[in-house]
Amino acid sequence: MNKTTYQDVLQNFAAITLNQLNAQASLMNRIESKYLIHEEELGELLKMLQEDFQILEIGGEKIFSYDNIYMDTQDLEFYHAHNNGDLARIKMRTRHYLESGLSYFEFKQKKGNVMRKFRYDIDVAQHGVLDTTAYEFMNDVHKSLYGEAFEKLVFPSLRTSYQRCTLVHKSTAEKITIDFNVSTEQVRNGNQKFEMNNLVIVEFKAETKDSPTKQIFDQFNLIASKPCSKYCLGNYFLGNVKEWGRFKNTIDTVKTIMYSNLSVTKASRKQLKKFQTTQLKKLIKK
Repeated sequence: MNKTTYQDVLQNFAAITLNQLNAQASLMNRIESKYLIHEEELGELLKMLQEDFQILEIGGEKIFSYDNIYMDTQDLEFYHAHNNGDLARIKMRTRHYLESGLSYFEFKQKKGNVMRKFRYDIDVAQHGVLDTTAYEFMNDVHKSLYGEAFEKLVFPSLRTSYQRCTLVHKSTAEKITIDFNVSTEQVRNGNQKFEMNNLVIVEFKAETKDSPTKQIFDQFNLIASKPCSKYCLGNYFLGNVKEWGRFKNTIDTVKTIMYSNLSVTKASRKQLKKFQTTQLKKLIKK
């Protein structure tokens, strides 16, 4: 399904304001499930969700542009903690919302299946900048989580950009974010950029694992992706890391979506095994 068509489907959703979203489903502590689909499948999925979900609308817009700059240690300790499967891991970034002009510094901790997010407002000029306020905030949050000071030096690591629409359930504290036009860019070594064409990342966020929305995903035959953030994907595709074993299945799926017209639903898994072009074989072996 082309972009125009899924944009048409979005117009059929009832709208919800940002204040209503924050009151109903801010979900600063949440359980997340991530799914990867081809852009051509997005319109059909949206049709299945429009009866139960509303869409975030601000100033008449329903699709918003995000720009994130991630922080990490010099040797990418946060990335390797994720690849090593550490039970509790950290992610730090500044986020800029292009349409609203709002920016935040964010500290995220994922422990098991539960994500906790802490953030504060920053001026857009501080997007991608670490200052005394940021380190004080990091230290305070780290102390609250681990009982000790944060003593690491971190630096801007890489940028991710994408467009997003946000769906909120009409009656429960459930939220779905849908990201597309995903790209990543170096901020340490040159300005190399990589675009993840055709890829749509659907992320379901709720307070518990039990949800009627899961039935919709099952009906659509969505397959949950193994943990792998945009930050980790960016480090792989930009060639910043030599170890990515934990993410191999997800990386292979992303490559298949980018370089073929096959979907990644359960029905097409058998097709994927038969997809034997030399080009894709070489890409997956990288």
